[in-house]
Amino acid sequence: MYKYLILLLIIIGFCSAGHLLTNGNFEQELNIGWSQSIGTQGTADTVDRFMDILNYVARVKKYDATHAILYQTVDVPTTDLDFSINTKLYAYEYNSTATYWSAAAVCLRYLDENSNLLGETRIAQRSAHCPWTNSNTLHIINELFPGIWSTFSFNIDTELVFLPGINPSDVKKIQVALLDTTDGC
Repeated sequence: MYKYLILLLIIIGFCSAGHLLTNGNFEQELNIGWSQSIGTQGTADTVDRFMDILNYVARVKKYDATHAILYQTVDVPTTDLDFSINTKLYAYEYNSTATYWSAAAVCLRYLDENSNLLGETRIAQRSAHCPWTNSNTLHIINELFPGIWSTFSFNIDTELVFLPGINPSDVKKIQVALLDTTDGC
């Protein structure tokens, strides 16, 4: 299964009192501000950064691994923050049975003061059999145009309305994660 996730110039702007992410535009190497995880890595699995036309982009590509993630966690003074990202997502499954699926997503994970997961928002491109569904702690924003650059912008307070299982005052950290995952592809 070959799928990939590419993010362009993430002026992943958490804007309120300025930008909260370190190296959010990927101008520096990925080890500045970002961490990564690749499960059961194969030779084609990649988390990297490169110049795409005029801007640096980060790419998370999963082929053999169970997942590939690039992430950063920041303390947030409030949830009245604006988030913005320009992204290109692509997920594909070769097998057309309900057994296999793939997904690429930009995840905003809402964490408490002890870094416990309260819930998350996923801007996602999913294959047909992906089991992800909205719940009171998970909101999925579907990327409708796979492989095309798209901009998403919203206020975190406004987004939390879609997640009634999360008390906004409990959110003390937000993790931004670029995720590429699959089950069986």
